[in-house]
Amino acid sequence: MKKLAIVLTLVLVLAATVTVFAACGEEYDLVYACWNLGTDAEPTVEEYMIRAFEEAHDVKIKRMNYPSGYDDAIKAAVARGDAPDVFMISNLNYVLNNEYALDISQYAQADDDWQEIPASLEQSAHYKSGIYAVPFAMHMQGFFVNVDLLKKNNLTVPEDFTYEWLTQQAFPKIKTIDAESPTKAKALNSEASFFEWYPSAANSEYGMFTWDGSEYHLNSDEFKTGLAQAKEIRRAGYSYDSLSQEERDDDFGGAEINAAFNQGRIAFRYGYSFEAPDMFKNVNNAFEIRFVGIPYVSESKSEHKRTERFSILIPDYTSIYKGTKNPELAFEFAKWMGYGPEGITKRIELAAEGETAADRVPNTLPMTTDPTVVEKYFDVYPVDGVKEMYDKLDNAVMEPTKIVPGYQGARWNATTGQSVVIIENGAETTVPNANMGQFLDACWNGISDVEYSAALAESCNTLANKQYANTVAKYENKYN
Repeated sequence: MKKLAIVLTLVLVLAATVTVFAACGEEYDLVYACWNLGTDAEPTVEEYMIRAFEEAHDVKIKRMNYPSGYDDAIKAAVARGDAPDVFMISNLNYVLNNEYALDISQYAQADDDWQEIPASLEQSAHYKSGIYAVPFAMHMQGFFVNVDLLKKNNLTVPEDFTYEWLTQQAFPKIKTIDAESPTKAKALNSEASFFEWYPSAANSEYGMFTWDGSEYHLNSDEFKTGLAQAKEIRRAGYSYDSLSQEERDDDFGGAEINAAFNQGRIAFRYGYSFEAPDMFKNVNNAFEIRFVGIPYVSESKSEHKRTERFSILIPDYTSIYKGTKNPELAFEFAKWMGYGPEGITKRIELAAEGETAADRVPNTLPMTTDPTVVEKYFDVYPVDGVKEMYDKLDNAVMEPTKIVPGYQGARWNATTGQSVVIIENGAETTVPNANMGQFLDACWNGISDVEYSAALAESCNTLANKQYANTVAKYENKYN
């Protein structure tokens, strides 16, 4: 009986041990968190990139895929002691405020490929003396043009692409032809972004939304003019967005904005480089598309006026958790998924398996100035003009959403105390305490009779700069 009891005890101990090992699961070299792996049935290119890294380095990576509620999921993982080693970030402010990110300066400075990152993108990963993010993706923003529609109307976008040519020559001429043509066309998809980028087109010291690297200038002449220009473009009826639903139904078959461009009935589409392959696919060679970026304002009175067109860069990043036990491997993985030439080349190889020319374009512009990699990428890119603007990245302006602390409040969420009228569910609604986004839209869209007066400009500027200052104050003393 004693022998039986001993045997039973051993069995129970072994069973418990197996149970413990099963609960622990596999051993992993790294844990990676993101929101874009797709599903088991339909994995994205990001999943294939991870598999390729695992195979090349003989490592295992645990995936934490959170398609929704991402920031909260990361915060919860950190709280329970299960923080990922590498994780995508919605914005740099998030990781700085929560003190999640490792300063990767020592790894970046020792990496030759890091030195090949376009300067404006690389600099955006810095905070004070440290580097807290790894470039993961990059896109460009600006105007795409229907070259054929312009040619039919004896127009060609000049190499010296100015705001004056766009608004004083191209827009009015297309509107005139539109009025006379049985097949309606519009000059522009939407004017909603004009006041965001116009200040940087008139003054090289300003970025998007007048951000200059340390403060906003919403009380500047450039910003006031940008709002006024958006209002005038809408009043003149140059844009598809200015049409009523009845006009869209009668003249364009009720097409939504992008569909109208794909049908060849919008001359200028303000959009993003990641949209270009789908544009190309949907247009199906019916007309030529060209990316021309952002025009500069040749008649600017600023002493810092621009002298050539430019583009707007939209970055994405990963960060490495400050408590990772394997920072070297984490850095190599983040590099592979982002800016590294080998990883970019692998993306090009994976995309080459696509069925159409549009499908064979990798899902990010190359984050390197390595000429061999850049050439491989643009060999498969189907829309003209993007490579030309890529070669002018030194002139580009960074989109601030992911890099400027408090930008969400300064641009959209901070309340202004102003009453405006908005359209909600097809009906006019009065908002007694509009947020910044609602108020600024009311200054140009014609729904409310709102004037961006000097007093309101000062108030908005003060409010925006407070959003920045208050956000930074939460953590600036934690960093050198």
